[in-house]
Amino acid sequence: MNIVPQKKKSVVYNPHFWTIVCIMAMLILLYNATYFGIASWFPWLEGLGADQELYVFVLSFLFLIPLVYASAVFRLRGALITWSIFLAATLPHIVQQSAGLESSLRVGLFALVALLLGIFVALEYSPAAKASKQAAVTRGLSLAKLLKVQESDRRHLSRELHDNTIQSLLVIANRAHALETGDYGELSPGAKKQAEQIMVMLLQAIDDVRRLSRDLRPSVLDNVGLLPSLRWSAERLSHENEIKVEVVVKGKEHRLPPDFEIAIFRIAQEALNNVIKHSKATVATMTLDFMTSDFKLTVRDNGHGFHVPQTVGDFAIEGKLGLERMQQHAALINGTFNIRSEPSKGTEVTVQARP
Repeated sequence: MNIVPQKKKSVVYNPHFWTIVCIMAMLILLYNATYFGIASWFPWLEGLGADQELYVFVLSFLFLIPLVYASAVFRLRGALITWSIFLAATLPHIVQQSAGLESSLRVGLFALVALLLGIFVALEYSPAAKASKQAAVTRGLSLAKLLKVQESDRRHLSRELHDNTIQSLLVIANRAHALETGDYGELSPGAKKQAEQIMVMLLQAIDDVRRLSRDLRPSVLDNVGLLPSLRWSAERLSHENEIKVEVVVKGKEHRLPPDFEIAIFRIAQEALNNVIKHSKATVATMTLDFMTSDFKLTVRDNGHGFHVPQTVGDFAIEGKLGLERMQQHAALINGTFNIRSEPSKGTEVTVQARP
């Protein structure tokens, strides 16, 4: 199906254009009423016309109305065209009536101020830009709210897994152990072997659920803060995987705001998970830099690296959401997110923000 682009309507179809034209035409007639011989049409100007300088000033000031109007509607082009027409309509009369250099300088200054005013309005007054900015702020607030809801759900689910699911599995494991040891009667060799296998599977399931509960919301993060949580994560990953995870601290360690610590922890957690799953690295270093005003997190590994895409969204399209999640958490704390990587040269993820 071919789509034919719609032609842009001419400016003459814009009602604002004709409003500006009418105002300009009326002011030009008033300004040059004597020259055109139509001063009698405007008897109310006779008293004002007695003071020629006041007459010129008032009408020149009124020209600011269409100038600002055109600047707001038609942007910079409208400002320049309206200002040019203003000069063409008033300059001959002003030069003729100028009493001297001082008067001419005042007129020139007024014209310059009028031009600057038009440019300012053209550049600053932009309802579309304001709407776009408001939409961006709304999206940012929505993202922040969504991530906070996710953290609340993580905390709730982690507690449910620890307090209910794990406890239920432990009860089942205890009964399976009692069955295996003959507390409910002697079992045949085949049934006893099955009971032993059930015990092993239950203990493995308990370990898996306990690990999931810790990953969802480590209690150490709530209790003692960011740095001990990251050290705990590094030790656990080093123990469970064939990789050495080191933690380096620069600057004077101190607690950070709770939401800030959660965002940094999630970024570090996601970065380390990527190292474990994809990098084939043997060493990863996590550096926490407590600077004077900012905080900087760097996660570096010696893995095989990759070609960095133009945007993080390119990975999201392929279903690789880890980098996008890190970027979202960095945006939540108004931080900068950078990633550097090359094939065979490892990867470095950096987040810097002000708490």
